[in-house]
Amino acid sequence: MNRPFQRLKYVYLFIGVGMTIFLMHCGLTALTVTVPATAKANERATFYMHSGAQPRIEEPNTYTTQLVAGIMVPKSWNARQNAVLTYTSTKGNGTLRMIPDSETEPVSGLNWHQAAKKMFGVGPNLIDDFEWIIYRSTQSFTFTNNEDERADLSFDVKVECSVGSENMLVSLGFYVGSSIENLRPDDTDYKKFTFSNPIEIYEGEGDLLDFVNPQLSTVQPVKSFDNDIITLSFDAGVIETELQNLDDVYIQIKAFDESDQLLGEINTRDIKSKLKPSAGKKILLDIWPRGYFNMQPNAQIARLEYFYTDGTGTKKVGYGNTDQPFKYTFRCQ
Repeated sequence: MNRPFQRLKYVYLFIGVGMTIFLMHCGLTALTVTVPATAKANERATFYMHSGAQPRIEEPNTYTTQLVAGIMVPKSWNARQNAVLTYTSTKGNGTLRMIPDSETEPVSGLNWHQAAKKMFGVGPNLIDDFEWIIYRSTQSFTFTNNEDERADLSFDVKVECSVGSENMLVSLGFYVGSSIENLRPDDTDYKKFTFSNPIEIYEGEGDLLDFVNPQLSTVQPVKSFDNDIITLSFDAGVIETELQNLDDVYIQIKAFDESDQLLGEINTRDIKSKLKPSAGKKILLDIWPRGYFNMQPNAQIARLEYFYTDGTGTKKVGYGNTDQPFKYTFRCQ
């Protein structure tokens, strides 16, 4: 490992709610997380990160750093405004503060939040509507060589956050590390990250946003107004359907207002409703909803219901490969 710390035989440290630093092949212990299986919309949920430090320091014999921790959550949760991160450890307890957007992460040249998103991605989630948010402890910690052999150096980071108003099934991201070591791409000892099992948010607004499971149909962007261009896609590679291996697939679609009044319907098999090939077995259709349904200025589309059909209209695929329509509700942050 050719680094300025090459003379340090192993690695060293960490603790807390964020990053930790170690030299050579020692460092933070494995990161585990505790996330509930469900949470009610508009309420606060609590998540925990668990890790520890194994300092191996030759000279100097001590190492001082701040703790860094990160979370990846849906943008609609507005976690920047409402999340609270604290930690407990055998080195003491304390709080973490969000790192300002103006502060650059030295390795990437991006701010810390952008750097984490670029490095860690969105994990098992199939749709990207997430943000990474990175926090740093207000306290510093000093470690000595082999200190973990004399005392427990474990820590827990507690995350309290509102889960937003939307129904969804989502996997969350978590990270711990050290304020000094930053986000080196080739480093595995100085940073630990993981993604949780899915958490379902229930009794909220709109259709279930399933970020985790492969979908026969998706709409991008996840949130939009009826005046935005949206992309409806059908993935014939997810499961076998009546439309398997067909070259020509069309959309049969209806538009409704807030009172469930039908505003418009497209039920023809022509160039306007035909999906175009994309990557793999995906096919897609871009539409501008207001123009697609020829909406009057005073009319507003609240939601869409749709099926995919063959060229005759007799073979039809709905949500979950059933006879129920796919649904998309217009909304925006």
